[in-house]
Amino acid sequence: MTRGIGVDRRHEGPSSLKHAVRGADENGADRERFVRTLESESHVKPRAENGTAGAPRADDDDRRPREPSGDGADDLTGPLQVRSERDILRETFDTFVEGLCVVGFGGALEVSNATGGRLYATALREELRGAARETVARGAALDRSLSLDGRTYALRAYPISGRRAVLSMRDTTDEREDEVRRLQAEKLASIGMLAAGVAHEINNPTAFVLANIEALTGHLRLLQEKVRELPETVVAGLGLPDVLFEATAILQESKEGMARIHRIVRDLGSFSHVDDDGATTLDVNAAVESALTMLRNEIKYRARIERDLRSTQAVRANHARLGQVFLNIILNAAQALDETAAKRNVVRVRSFDEGEFVVIEVEDNGPGIPSEVVPRIFDSFFTTKPRGIGTGLGLPISLGIIRTLGGQLTVDSRPGEGATFRVRLPAVAAVPSTVTPPSDVTPPPREYVKRRVLAVDDEPLLLKAYRRMLSDIHAVDTALGGVEALRALERDAAAYDIILCDLQMPEVSGMGLHEQVRARWPALAERFVFVTGGAFSPDAKRFLEESTCAVIQKPFRVEDLLALVERKTREDAGPRDEPPPPANLASLSS
Repeated sequence: MTRGIGVDRRHEGPSSLKHAVRGADENGADRERFVRTLESESHVKPRAENGTAGAPRADDDDRRPREPSGDGADDLTGPLQVRSERDILRETFDTFVEGLCVVGFGGALEVSNATGGRLYATALREELRGAARETVARGAALDRSLSLDGRTYALRAYPISGRRAVLSMRDTTDEREDEVRRLQAEKLASIGMLAAGVAHEINNPTAFVLANIEALTGHLRLLQEKVRELPETVVAGLGLPDVLFEATAILQESKEGMARIHRIVRDLGSFSHVDDDGATTLDVNAAVESALTMLRNEIKYRARIERDLRSTQAVRANHARLGQVFLNIILNAAQALDETAAKRNVVRVRSFDEGEFVVIEVEDNGPGIPSEVVPRIFDSFFTTKPRGIGTGLGLPISLGIIRTLGGQLTVDSRPGEGATFRVRLPAVAAVPSTVTPPSDVTPPPREYVKRRVLAVDDEPLLLKAYRRMLSDIHAVDTALGGVEALRALERDAAAYDIILCDLQMPEVSGMGLHEQVRARWPALAERFVFVTGGAFSPDAKRFLEESTCAVIQKPFRVEDLLALVERKTREDAGPRDEPPPPANLASLSS
């Protein structure tokens, strides 16, 4: 039975008890001071069972007549004042979100607020009693963490006089989840930074390898033209047609391999901006394909992927965050399948339009989700995966992301029949269709005006590739890094029509070089084309967002680079020289 509170009124002057009550703020910052004041200025007086001992009974207070004061105001200096302050103290206790209890050494609950009484009546009772006994025995405050029905509580116990303890219980479940989400976001941001750095380092060699393959393909075609001029008997005797055909096939396969590397790195880069809250209009089909590319190695040994991506509408979202949702859902589907039955396992990924919404479904033919588990599938830290594989955060985080986009994430499952996760997002626009010309059609040769180009990079092999790619059309100078580029510009800055510059370099970065050029040769600063393998630092990303300079991503096709140089120079300066004979791009790329 919870006992009443009696207040000792021997102290004169303003009530320091009221001051203590006001000081016990809702967040518990001054709770310890409040407890100490409670111990010194108020005490729990046991009600007299026989009516002859202890403090005045509550019903006696109710029957005691009020004496009028001399000035006509109510006189609250007697027992009614005691009752009034006791009730104020109890009401103050009940306003606390935290549970508060006064527990005797024997475990009896003497005083509690509403939350404390509710918690003391649950399965936590024995743990609370044990904490009360321990804090009294130790004579010092103690802290513990308690769990009840999926909620986590922080318990702090204080010893007070009479071998009693004050217990404070605070629900920290939401705080813990917020902290874990914050740590998860920081971890993902770190992984994103690492991914962007890896993508940058891969893109550099990929750029010059792809450029060299294209250059070699051009040389091989020139060789084929020379071979056609030879007598057929000589050509047949040397077996040159077969050799040239095989060499061409090898180069084409190498280009396809490099293109695959480029797609993987591009998708890796798209997941490197999880800390970027910016939303853009994007194609969900492309986001799904990126996620499947990232998970290709994880899935190919577990199941067969069936795609049916028919959505024609776009959504507004952050590419990395939406990609994270698809990664989590598709990975869950794959991990639910038995690896020993890979031939019969199927993961079906569908997208379609549903009025003003886009729907993405991920279905597997695995064992399904037990009915008692389905209601908890989106709870934080809940997982059915073995320890070390699941954290219980993937689906809750995915649900949070989808909800912030104004969408829904649901699951439908029957034991033995697999599971289907369904993402429903509001559509914003139709996805623009693109027409890709047949790959076997060679674009017609174009005429380019000869320009003076300064190529700046910290990768020597890429500078050589620039010479191979551009020297047949443009005059190309190269500079190994920003410092060498400044020396070249100091010698004759006016000579250059265009500057191809890497964004991130040691010593003087592309951003730093551009800043110095803008200060010393303002007109030339407008002729920069930044060639980047990925802007993975915050400064670099901000620079590209704010800059008006042209940008091309590594690796690039020769014709794309030539077209960009031509367009940029025509916009900024106009032709400076007479055009050379038409350049045959077929000799530069396949």
